[in-house]
Amino acid sequence: MPSEIDRSTNWLTTAHITPLLVPLALGSLHAGVDEGPAALDRALRARWQEREDAELLARLDPASNIPVAPLPQTDPVRHPGKAFFAHEIAQASRVLADQAHDAIEHGRLALTLGGDHAVAIGSVAGAACAWRRLAVVWIDAHGDLNWPEVSPSGRVHGMPLGVSLGRGLPELTTIGVNPEVRPEDTYLFGVRSLDPAERTWIREGAITCVTTAEIDEVGLNTAISRIFERIAASGVDAVHLSFDVDVLDPLVMPGTGTAAPGGLTLREAAHLLRRLRAAPLPIHSLDWVELNPTLDPTGNSTRIATKLLATALGEAAI
Repeated sequence: MPSEIDRSTNWLTTAHITPLLVPLALGSLHAGVDEGPAALDRALRARWQEREDAELLARLDPASNIPVAPLPQTDPVRHPGKAFFAHEIAQASRVLADQAHDAIEHGRLALTLGGDHAVAIGSVAGAACAWRRLAVVWIDAHGDLNWPEVSPSGRVHGMPLGVSLGRGLPELTTIGVNPEVRPEDTYLFGVRSLDPAERTWIREGAITCVTTAEIDEVGLNTAISRIFERIAASGVDAVHLSFDVDVLDPLVMPGTGTAAPGGLTLREAAHLLRRLRAAPLPIHSLDWVELNPTLDPTGNSTRIATKLLATALGEAAI
């Protein structure tokens, strides 16, 4: 990495932004989620143009499109023990890992726009290659900690965090050259739907898991601060954020394929993102995933997802 780049700072509001568009639906088998990346990129640029925010627009690089095989057909049936389209997902993940790593090496915030959450296999691998020790903050209704042998559905978008921690098919876990992310450097936030094997893994105690029930009990600010304190004391030299829009309550975000009731409100999510962008943490890469515009023809889900993304990247409240 060039010597003039400050490796210790939070790049969310300061660095140039390299959008990496990954129209992946193979991980979820949900048609329409592949339309999310282009919709987000268009809406973010249009939003900042309408606001005449020259400073933010100047930070936003041209988008790079990652080639992805199209979803041949949807499949509503659950297939335990499978890993559908793992080879095709691995191919796209390798390209994404290289481009995310390159963006970070050039001091740019690597912004991966999905697509389903399987895109994080590549984005986390690319970020891990750029640093000595990477923390991952996974903001999601789900754990995404499955691997094929325990998966209730066979859908790879329920496995990306497990892959990043080294569990899963070698074709996926060997993407990138650095060791996998450590469980003790893994932070789940907003979780409220876990599969049995995920619960068992979390109960081992290394992974930090903040559920919506805990947020209700201790308060949002306290829950956020506890994660910040743990990361700051851990010795990591970079942080990767992975934001799944299904962390929001379905009443706020109907345009996502795996909605779970009891999620964050719009105000809570915006507050979380303002805390993250102001945090003295070395955040250098960000995923924004699982928006499915076809599930909300009103366009409100796309507008909300874009507004929150803009908040994370430094847009002022007024």
